[in-house]
Amino acid sequence: MNNIKIMSDFSDFYDSLSDEKSALTYERYLHKCKQRGTALKYLRSLNIKTIETQQVSQFLNDETLVVYTDPFGHNGEGKRIMSAQEAKQSYNNCVASKYFVSDGLSIKYLQIGKLKINLCYKKNSDITLDMGELVDVTIDVGDYNRLIGIPIFSIDYISVENKMLATDFNEVENLGRIGIQNYLKEEQIVDEISKSLMLYNKI
Repeated sequence: MNNIKIMSDFSDFYDSLSDEKSALTYERYLHKCKQRGTALKYLRSLNIKTIETQQVSQFLNDETLVVYTDPFGHNGEGKRIMSAQEAKQSYNNCVASKYFVSDGLSIKYLQIGKLKINLCYKKNSDITLDMGELVDVTIDVGDYNRLIGIPIFSIDYISVENKMLATDFNEVENLGRIGIQNYLKEEQIVDEISKSLMLYNKI
């Protein structure tokens, strides 16, 4: 296992293996992530189908929206469900998307180095932004994603009429928050990060 130095604005379960003397540095900053609208546009540039976003002011009053009150919020944070009429009173210039009543399934596709992980969640309520209960986890060894070129990222999907639509692109991920420590060891995470950094010439 190659050592890495972790520079971050949040804590994760493998941080105890960070080595301040390492030449390999993994920068993991939430505040440097793309705004949600920009992140979804980036996914579309990769030919990934996503939800559509626009300013609250552009929606009809009778529509139900997901309003992104914090454009930098990810992982379920910084967004609210409300009617377009209500949103226009307080969040007229915020970005929003139409609220889809999903099939009850949501998937977080997570890549750590060459490890490809699908976390499948089942919602218990139609009107909620909560991902729901984790019902299945699959982990496969694939290849590195040279197109995106970062050690750890995830894409959140919802199922609408049997079609998967991306709702978010996370350039960093709090692995402890989603329970990855139950499936992978700290050393595995650091090993995948270090190999990715070298492959993507992030030294």
